[in-house]
Amino acid sequence: MNVKLRQSIERRIVRRLVSDILGAGYEISIDETQEHASANRAEILGNLFQMDEDRIYVHRAGEAKPFAWVFLVYGNDGWDAISDYTTNIEALVAGANEAAENLEGIFG
Repeated sequence: MNVKLRQSIERRIVRRLVSDILGAGYEISIDETQEHASANRAEILGNLFQMDEDRIYVHRAGEAKPFAWVFLVYGNDGWDAISDYTTNIEALVAGANEAAENLEGIFG
């Protein structure tokens, strides 16, 4: 698989993940040292994909301390971008996991 296709697959999965988390009313921070969580999808997506991995922290609206996280790793097959996550957000990750399985079936 070429790099451009892999990156496209990773972005589709991560966009779905971010949309599902925000759609459920939560906020996201990317770095645990980030001063605030955000519900601004464009801002969040603009801060991702800068390195080989990211950790998304999930916050209840207005709360500084996250209650969950998702670990993203880029550069492998694409559909495996979601590497790990806390089990208390299984339902929030389900749509992105389903998208990843579908993309693996198409491109894997």
